Amino acid sequence: MRPIRLAIDVMSGDKGSRVIIDGVLEAQRLAQESFVAYLCGDREKIRALLRESGGAEKDGDSRLIIENCNDNVQPGESPTRVWKTKTDAPIIRIVALQKQGKVDASVSAGDTGILMSAALFILGRQPGALRPALAALLPTAGRGQVLLLDVGANLNCRADHLVCFGQMGYSYVKRFCGNPSPRLKLLNIGEEPTKGTRLLFEAGQKLETLCKGYCGFIEGSGVLRGEADVVVCDGFAGNVLLKTCESFYSLACGMLGGKSGLLEKFELAMDGVLNPENYGAVPFLGIRGAVLKAHGSSTSKAIANAILAAIAAVRKRALAAGTTMLVKGAR
Repeated sequence: MRPIRLAIDVMSGDKGSRVIIDGVLEAQRLAQESFVAYLCGDREKIRALLRESGGAEKDGDSRLIIENCNDNVQPGESPTRVWKTKTDAPIIRIVALQKQGKVDASVSAGDTGILMSAALFILGRQPGALRPALAALLPTAGRGQVLLLDVGANLNCRADHLVCFGQMGYSYVKRFCGNPSPRLKLLNIGEEPTKGTRLLFEAGQKLETLCKGYCGFIEGSGVLRGEADVVVCDGFAGNVLLKTCESFYSLACGMLGGKSGLLEKFELAMDGVLNPENYGAVPFLGIRGAVLKAHGSSTSKAIANAILAAIAAVRKRALAAGTTMLVKGAR
């Protein structure tokens, strides 16, 4: 079995390239299998960081291969044009390497819009996928985890898009989490079928007809209680909910920081459950490939876990399945 090959955007993230390199090296130590990392960015900078961090680029069968990139994406550039005009930028190169068949998955902590555009226009959509969606796994107080999508890729959605997200999320949870019959729900302001907007009412009707496992609406308070295995919403609501959940760990640590012994006990008990660093990256569903988006403020630990998540997604073929879109006349 050949090692998995990953393309890593080394020039992305708010904390600098050193954090990305340290995350790659940490992932090499933690991974249960060997993998090859294509490090995309400024060659000389990457070489210097590898020397400082104890890694090294070797000839031949190396686990670290540097892909020199000469372009840089500037703040404010149009996401729909960058993939054409900045083909030598790291965030574009990682996706192009996947298109060329040189890598199995791509990981970046860069701009979400640019990464999604590159994935969409270079790799293309899976059969039946109307729009790609970002999907995040969250911990619950119930059984296992819950998949929340979309969490930021699509701010304005039609009912057909939400239905498509539900079908993609259902398939992903079956493959990645090994759940044979996920419970699928729509995020709403109430569980009653009369609550919410016209959009949610229409999406709910279609999901009930088209999606196996659909169980109706769910309130925000029910997400972390584990009342569903897949929760569908537009990218605006999903992003707000995701970042609110991520802030809980910091809030709890801050409140307990001055109380002797309590903070240590909380961190020991809850670090693996609530700390967002442990979830690393979220995948784009609906893309013909495996593209994962890490948080812009990722630490080296988060980058390492993003890489481990990419390896798991490839091995389980969790991102390989398309969706059967049954809504007549959908565009």
